[in-house]
Amino acid sequence: MNVAKFLALLFIVISFSSLRAQDFRAIDSIIQLQIQKHNTAGAVGLIMKDGVVLYDKAFGVANLAQNAPMTTQSIFRIASQTKAIVSVACLQLVERGLIQLDDPIQNYFPAFKDQKVVTGTPEQMVLVALQRPITIRDLLTHQSGISSSDEYPKYAALFKKFNLDKSLNNNFKTLASEVEQIAQMPLMHQPGDRFSYGLSTNVIGALIEKISGLSLEAYLQKNIFDPLQMKDTYFYLPKNKASRLVELYYKYSDTTLATVDPAVFNANYPLQQNSSYFSAIGGLVSTTHDYAKFLSCLLNGGTVKNKKILSKNLIDSLTTNQLGTKTFIFGGFPSLNNFGLGVGLTSNKGQILNQASVGSYFWGGAFNTAYMVDPTRKLITVFYFQRTPFALSSILSSLEKATIKILDQK
Repeated sequence: MNVAKFLALLFIVISFSSLRAQDFRAIDSIIQLQIQKHNTAGAVGLIMKDGVVLYDKAFGVANLAQNAPMTTQSIFRIASQTKAIVSVACLQLVERGLIQLDDPIQNYFPAFKDQKVVTGTPEQMVLVALQRPITIRDLLTHQSGISSSDEYPKYAALFKKFNLDKSLNNNFKTLASEVEQIAQMPLMHQPGDRFSYGLSTNVIGALIEKISGLSLEAYLQKNIFDPLQMKDTYFYLPKNKASRLVELYYKYSDTTLATVDPAVFNANYPLQQNSSYFSAIGGLVSTTHDYAKFLSCLLNGGTVKNKKILSKNLIDSLTTNQLGTKTFIFGGFPSLNNFGLGVGLTSNKGQILNQASVGSYFWGGAFNTAYMVDPTRKLITVFYFQRTPFALSSILSSLEKATIKILDQK
């Protein structure tokens, strides 16, 4: 490190040292209140600004039955935060000239060529031809028409018929076999018509496997996790790290959290061994530290310690609105924000949610985890709870908002 860089870093450390010591009590209070209200058993929060960790704290317990304390090294199911990592992996293939964003996916999986689109009602369903092929860009932006029964509950029976009604679906042996089934099921709308959250990223995962000749697990390990020294991010945990996995709870009563019935949902999927199925939509587990390494790489233009993960040009594409005047939609409710190539983007209207700068990028996971990167402020926040369903989104936003208020007052 040259003298100028050292002095700049020293200035940052000194300027924020007193802030770290005393001014994040609002963050503590928000998290502690959720534990007191039995909304979560514990949590971990991490805040970085200008590459300096300002806040790194664990609360509560990771496992109530064992009374195991939560630590900053606890491992969480990050669910849909997996998508950003898989999207970056896909863009690596674009950068290497192996694929193009506007390639039709049928070029790689011919079964998509004959896919139909649903119109009418479930009772009087009519299937019509594609107006244009699904592209890789459609998949990254969730505009493919491949969705989920959560987003289209009236077609739940159709998703069940094609065995695509379960999240993190381990009924398939491989992503490739799942994609064969996805290509058989009719689309919920024409490609490009709207944002429909669902299984699109699993098609991206299968594409990565097909182009690279590696499993998705092996590809991510070689091209993202190892270069970034993300040593606690996996699809399936090694046995020597299994004890660090945080238990998943739901709120059984006003004063009680309970574990999820395995017959309803197998929360222990990260502990499976010898599986060849790697859920690109949400199968990863990680720590706040590891995920912050990934986000730091994006914030730093794709390079960390002279290791380039992705070019700045493609990171700019990742974080540029791809929906035009459309927005992303969950459960029929439109967002105020925009969407890039795998990440949500703060819009002018969306600033009201957490006060992040326009162009900040973010997303969360179904088990109540969330990340946010504010490039203008050079700020990263990662807050992890572990419960189901996704009921703490407003709390996660309030933590981001409180962080920004604290730092802006400095």
